[in-house]
Amino acid sequence: MMVSAQAGGLWDCHTHIYGPWKSFPLPDDAAYRPAEAPMTRLLEMHQGLGISHGVLVQAACYGTDHRALLAALAITEGRYRGVALIDGTADDATLQKMHDGGIRGIRFNFMGHLPGERNLDQLRVLVERIKPFGWHALLHGQLRQLLPVLDAWSDLDIPLVIDHMGREEATREPDESRLKELAKHLRHTKRWIKLSGVDRMMKGVPSSWTAAIPVARMLLAAAPERAIWGTDWPHPNVQGNVPDDACLLRFVQDVCGDDKTKEAVLVDNPRRLYF
Repeated sequence: MMVSAQAGGLWDCHTHIYGPWKSFPLPDDAAYRPAEAPMTRLLEMHQGLGISHGVLVQAACYGTDHRALLAALAITEGRYRGVALIDGTADDATLQKMHDGGIRGIRFNFMGHLPGERNLDQLRVLVERIKPFGWHALLHGQLRQLLPVLDAWSDLDIPLVIDHMGREEATREPDESRLKELAKHLRHTKRWIKLSGVDRMMKGVPSSWTAAIPVARMLLAAAPERAIWGTDWPHPNVQGNVPDDACLLRFVQDVCGDDKTKEAVLVDNPRRLYF
């Protein structure tokens, strides 16, 4: 598939937006209530870091109401893409409208503090629904939760993206057996890893996050052509201080090391996944 000329440039593959409240208020039963963080602020942050492309991940507090996300995508003229939250009520016309608006994937939340279906049979139905659109499924959870999902879905021939490096804690000795199991799954040509969430892996410890570099490099080595990165701006529900997005970019650049790998993770790989 041909890539448009505007597809070049650095990608931030994980962000959220909240508001503006005047136009897109939260529902009364929101899963959490973050501070307002509209698209205009995200674009300012990206401009400051030299990032020209991004991915908006539907925030759980908005549920399946994608009006804020689609409105934000509409002002970027195709430079940004979206990841949705859907359930069984989404018909083909709804999915087509999302696709036309820039949606390229759906997210499944397995973290206990976030709402969402957990039954793998029902989730598999949703995965089959998105296959004709060429979308991917983003799996968000701790590694101990995600490995059984990857085992159960080993036959699925659509991209499955592991969010936030499987949220394996890096403030202590990581579970090497789980990481090796994930690395084995990542050798599948449709399995991707997102080298994001290092601040969460470090439990909010403010540092250069050097303790997490070996884990990130191990996962990158398992799928160098299917690794992407994101800031997780504006960092909802974090422990400790909100991380500096410039430091997060430097972290992934340190993980990559050479220019060829940086180009793959920050430009080429996301371009293939989202265009």
